[in-house]
Amino acid sequence: MQFSHICAHEQTKQMEAIAMSEFRRQAGEYVNQTHYAGKTFVLTKGEKQVAALVPIKVLDRLAELEAFYDQTTRLSPEVDGELANREE
Repeated sequence: MQFSHICAHEQTKQMEAIAMSEFRRQAGEYVNQTHYAGKTFVLTKGEKQVAALVPIKVLDRLAELEAFYDQTTRLSPEVDGELANREE
């Protein structure tokens, strides 16, 4: 899925990386910045990205896109059979 890879890459570029230790010290501040200012953060341990803090509207949109993807990639048995017949 190259399109989703590009979108994920573009979104990651807009996120600020913060160490888990810094997040633990200032969790409330980062949650407020996410909620009120719409900022996104990538939480890291060393060089490894381990989690993301995103506004709930972003999470809701991701869920919608995943549901849409699931619906569009799930073919009915009739379509599967039709496609199989075309390949023969």
